[in-house]
Amino acid sequence: MGILHVMTARKDGRLLCESNLESYMIKKTFGKDFNSCEGALTLRVSYVTDTNAESGTHTKTHDSGWTITGNIIEDYYIWVNAFKAKHPIHGEVYGDFEMEVFAESEEGFQDFYKNHPPEAWDYMDI
Repeated sequence: MGILHVMTARKDGRLLCESNLESYMIKKTFGKDFNSCEGALTLRVSYVTDTNAESGTHTKTHDSGWTITGNIIEDYYIWVNAFKAKHPIHGEVYGDFEMEVFAESEEGFQDFYKNHPPEAWDYMDI
């Protein structure tokens, strides 16, 4: 049986990833498994598009093998919160680095984090 993902956009533009969580082996939590002394942890817009897009859902495949889909949010600063990423060897990783990230394996999470680390920034800068 495959992994079921449903991605829906909230009114504030953030993309929600709902999934069959039983299919995932690990869960990483902000403040416990990864931290930021500099504020929010979000993905770079360049991880999901090569265009100058400031909104919408975009997908981009990288030389690392990861294909990342995320919803771009713009409010003075442009960022990606919720995302879903897939790799032919490491499987899937999805979530939001400000809350929780789920992965099929520890190896998959570590490879994603190494190749596409979130960036830290302060919401007070908006």
